[in-house]
Amino acid sequence: MSPWHEEYRRRYARLKGAGKSFFPHAVFKDALVAFLIFAALSLLAWKFGAGLESLADPTDATYNPRPEWYFLFLFQALKAFPGSLESVAAVVLPGAAVLGLLLLPLIDRGPERHPFDRPLLTGLGILGLIVVGSLTVAGLRSPLVNPIEEKDPLVAAGRRVYQDMNCAYCHKIRGKGGVVGPELDKVVGGESVEWLEKHFRDPKSVVPGSAMPQLHLLDDEIAALAAYMKSIGDEPFTKEAPRLFSEHCAACHKIGREGGESGPDLSLIGSARDKAALKRAIADPTSLNPAAAMPAFKDQLTDVQIEDLARYLSSLGR
Repeated sequence: MSPWHEEYRRRYARLKGAGKSFFPHAVFKDALVAFLIFAALSLLAWKFGAGLESLADPTDATYNPRPEWYFLFLFQALKAFPGSLESVAAVVLPGAAVLGLLLLPLIDRGPERHPFDRPLLTGLGILGLIVVGSLTVAGLRSPLVNPIEEKDPLVAAGRRVYQDMNCAYCHKIRGKGGVVGPELDKVVGGESVEWLEKHFRDPKSVVPGSAMPQLHLLDDEIAALAAYMKSIGDEPFTKEAPRLFSEHCAACHKIGREGGESGPDLSLIGSARDKAALKRAIADPTSLNPAAAMPAFKDQLTDVQIEDLARYLSSLGR
């Protein structure tokens, strides 16, 4: 037996003889720490809750996905391995790092424990922390793919009411849903908010003989549901709207096969942007995207013309 092992055993026997038994002393300390951590987590969950975002919307093409902070380094690393190489950053490198940690007790079998006595492994550990930290910071600072669009909380609440009430069992939106009732995005655009709210309170009062039952919703739920309906509905536009597009937009944007190509193709823009976002983009593009090259039309078009053009564009691709 080596001198190091003999010294280790003598030191172990001396400390064990002077110490206390694992049960109940060490068990009590472990249980106390676990209880304190559990109590702290429970208090945080009770006071602050989870930082949830708004209800998921699969039709929203403007969402900017971001992982939690502890996965940001992996999110950023994926950008260095595009296309078919993504599996290298997502599987190969993390797998190699985990495998290295699992094999570390077999690789590093020396008696030294002070970090300065193990320069190679200590250096590798510090290098790994620097790489992960740098990628995390870069992930936090990485620009958004889509411009941030302010979401109307009333519309989000209405979408939640629509889902909670299982309205899709009878109605369709964007071709998805039941066939018992009308396809909502095709019929609600021309109705006023007052008509919609009255309909949700008592369908038969505005549509005699309607098979839709009374929903017995609260006033704020009715207001939210009406706002959501207005956000999905195709509102009518005038015959001047296509002409406005041809005169002011077609030099850069295309609809179908007609128009320019220096700007995005707008043939399906209605499936990605709602009318409110389109109005802001027409009036002042930099309000949505500070780097936008498109000029502002708030001084060239009237509010009525911008509204008309936004209604026309929001109907495309639906």
